[in-house]
Amino acid sequence: MTAHRRTARACTLGSAASAATALYLAAHHPWLIVFGLYPCGFLAWCAARYSAAHHRAVAETAWERRRVHGERPAPLDPCCMLARRSRGAVHDGRVCTDLTHRTTSHPRSAT
Repeated sequence: MTAHRRTARACTLGSAASAATALYLAAHHPWLIVFGLYPCGFLAWCAARYSAAHHRAVAETAWERRRVHGERPAPLDPCCMLARRSRGAVHDGRVCTDLTHRTTSHPRSAT
């Protein structure tokens, strides 16, 4: 099990506990529901992000395994997470699944 999946499950459990706390607080003082719903929403968002990161890591590992075994798999969509964040302008040469953007040598840091 990867760290992303473990963290996603922990966030899901925390979100469920916060929702239960919100329901309990709503029965006693309705305005206290905020102290349960805000963490519930935030942890649910975190769980979704970590789950997506886990699925991406699994897809990248499977893609790399197929490439090493001699197949020519199609690039993932998006080809790398950096391309998604920059709307395709920049690529991560180490993990990009589009072989035209993948580089074999990495620039050394200037010291």
